[in-house]
Amino acid sequence: AVYLVRHRETRQRFAMKKINKQNLILRNQIQQAFVERDILTFAENPFVVSMFCSFETRRHLCMVMEYVEGGDCATLLKNIGALPVEMARMYFAETVLALEYIHNYGIVHRDLKPDK
Repeated sequence: AVYLVRHRETRQRFAMKKINKQNLILRNQIQQAFVERDILTFAENPFVVSMFCSFETRRHLCMVMEYVEGGDCATLLKNIGALPVEMARMYFAETVLALEYIHNYGIVHRDLKPDK
């Protein structure tokens, strides 16, 4: 699950992804979660969200990431329906640039969909 959180002092908004460790173990996805963390840590690209920190609790792996106003593409499609051609081209081009960036580091996304 992803939550909107705020820094107590600055009131800056962040997205915090909270992943249940037990689910990672059951789905054999522990390494994938740490790879995602590592990717977001070094990412410096306007089309890839940045991660500011990560931490673990007894039950969860948490990643505090850049908050992007407006949400994901699934929410956009739900709110406005089919995108105008020019807007669809823009989002497609930004997605291609993000994928090209991570592919240059030998990373394959493997789970690309509108809600990601």
